[in-house]
Amino acid sequence: MRVFGERVSDEPPAHFNLGQQRDRAADELIGICRGILCDGAVSSQEARFVRDWIERHAHLATDYPFNYLYRSLHAALTDGVLDPDEEADLLSSLTALVGGETTVQTREQTIASLATTLPLCSPPPAIEFPGRTFVVTGTFAYGPRALVTAAIADRGGTVKPAISKKVDFLVIGEIGTQAWRHSSYGRKIEQAAALRDQGAALGIVAEPHWARYL
Repeated sequence: MRVFGERVSDEPPAHFNLGQQRDRAADELIGICRGILCDGAVSSQEARFVRDWIERHAHLATDYPFNYLYRSLHAALTDGVLDPDEEADLLSSLTALVGGETTVQTREQTIASLATTLPLCSPPPAIEFPGRTFVVTGTFAYGPRALVTAAIADRGGTVKPAISKKVDFLVIGEIGTQAWRHSSYGRKIEQAAALRDQGAALGIVAEPHWARYL
């Protein structure tokens, strides 16, 4: 179209296009995630596909939920293989994204939910790091699992992969906890609760409580 002899683009404003692109990308990503979740598992190939999809949409990678999911995928695929905990984290992240039974809520809602749905110690014990042994499970708002374990190690604690009587604290990530009994990381929670009920001095705490001691 020409106005006073000058060519004027018929395209809508760039910010309008970007908004539409984000909406379409979000719908497409949700559709991809729903397809992956159909069998209740995430393979390394599927995780790489979603990571590569987000990288192809780099202009969206700084926006939630793209940025959070991308960080989780990147951390889980560092060694090219998904272990059971990494798969559980990704399942929670994907389910949270599509708005299924597991949901990402506000921080206040999540803490309230944790208090009523998880077998947390009440009152929660004080967290000590030097010489203490930790197991971490679930998906953390603090960051990828490697960052969580590094935070514990930097303060003198030791992180173990499995629950035992020698563990002092089980820390449960605050994101995606609604369906914990149906997730693979729920086994760690159940094992910890059983040992605690048998008299083991094992503190089961939520991420927000743990984070206060960092």
